[in-house]
Amino acid sequence: MRVATKRELKVIKKLFEQYTLEELADAFVFPIHPDDVEQAEKDLQEFREMRQREIANRTPEEVKQSRMLAIKYQILNYIDQIDPQKHWNFEYFLSEYIRAQNKKDKEFAEDVDVKPYVLSQYMNGHRTPPKEFLVRLELHSNGLIPASWWLRLVQKSKEVELMQDTAIREQESKHVKNKIELAL
Repeated sequence: MRVATKRELKVIKKLFEQYTLEELADAFVFPIHPDDVEQAEKDLQEFREMRQREIANRTPEEVKQSRMLAIKYQILNYIDQIDPQKHWNFEYFLSEYIRAQNKKDKEFAEDVDVKPYVLSQYMNGHRTPPKEFLVRLELHSNGLIPASWWLRLVQKSKEVELMQDTAIREQESKHVKNKIELAL
């Protein structure tokens, strides 16, 4: 369960001070009456402006938390997809994770106790990360992104490669004889 930030709690408190529970329910649950479209558009614009102000006033720590949560949910979405996007893979998410920390690769390598060139190999897909590294990523994220998710990213990357690499299928088909015939 996610806990609201202090800023979100202030916004919620302000809403409850300005509006009754019924008004809030009407605004969020019930459809807009055709006669109220103009007012609804004004209200929506006001809400957008308030949201933009809130975003602009985030602390660096709140920005970092937002980025981390975005990465977490993108990972979860990616590993559950049947037809994933090719550019999203372990390497992509590792790079995004490091970028969300506002750190250079070398600094991050120190944080997780790997040599910078080894981290570079993980980030470029030249080396498969061992389970110890995946556990370090979980510990570094304070459990936000579990090691099992990082492992699933590695596996998903290999799955996508198998599904989309037609050249290897064509090459390997030359080595297969006497295929099984199934009458379904």
